[in-house]
Amino acid sequence: MGSELAKIETTQKMRYRCLKKINESVYKEYIDAAKECTANRVYPLSITNGIQTGDIYTDGMGGVLFWHYCGFAYISGALNPEFLEEIYHEFLVSDTDRRFLLITDSLFITDYYKNRDLLQLDRRVEYDHIRLPEKPPVLDDRFITERITIDNIGSIQGRIVPSFSWQSSDAFLKRGFGFLVKKDSEFSAVAFSSAVSPEEVDIGVETAEAYRRNGLAAFLAGRMCEEIIAQGKKPVWAHAETNEGSRKTALGAGFKPSKVNTVIHKRR
Repeated sequence: MGSELAKIETTQKMRYRCLKKINESVYKEYIDAAKECTANRVYPLSITNGIQTGDIYTDGMGGVLFWHYCGFAYISGALNPEFLEEIYHEFLVSDTDRRFLLITDSLFITDYYKNRDLLQLDRRVEYDHIRLPEKPPVLDDRFITERITIDNIGSIQGRIVPSFSWQSSDAFLKRGFGFLVKKDSEFSAVAFSSAVSPEEVDIGVETAEAYRRNGLAAFLAGRMCEEIIAQGKKPVWAHAETNEGSRKTALGAGFKPSKVNTVIHKRR
């Protein structure tokens, strides 16, 4: 009886062994697959182009999983149940070295996971940038703006800051950029490149609680859009559907809602 149970357990474990982790030396071979991530391309492309840190997995049958350092994950290519089932067991409900949030616009993926134990499904609004505002927000004279450098990056505080999506300050300063606002030498707000690809830049913004409702997020979002466009790239913006503040900031910076994706993650 014991041997039979062991065989069953072994069979169950072998059932979910289709994923293969890709070596970083061949990440560029997956650029086309990253471009097929219709929910969002900037995070997968930041990995394949070696700009930011992340992992790539494939099932060997056309399915590819991109898992960014910040925890955002995207799927492209063939969607077979075995592929999705292994992702469920290995990443969505298991303890991982960093968080795992699967972001998708695929109804097939959403339907596959929507009634699963331990999982929570949220909604995330994605935007297209239409134009720069005709009248950009003006910063109050009490505040000063600085580009993020080695000298001030240590003063940045909060959750959505460069360390959210960049493995180190050195990596950010080498490949990313951003601006911070101070008042009386005290950190007040920051906007930065949360993800960078050859074509797009996703914007992250954080305002210290004591300095909210001063228009700092709106000012910095506009400043980032100007910089990104000057670099010949497209600004990208997204937020949880319930984040009303981020919605207002996006609209003020010239963004327009384009779609609502599903975020699949382990229930808190």
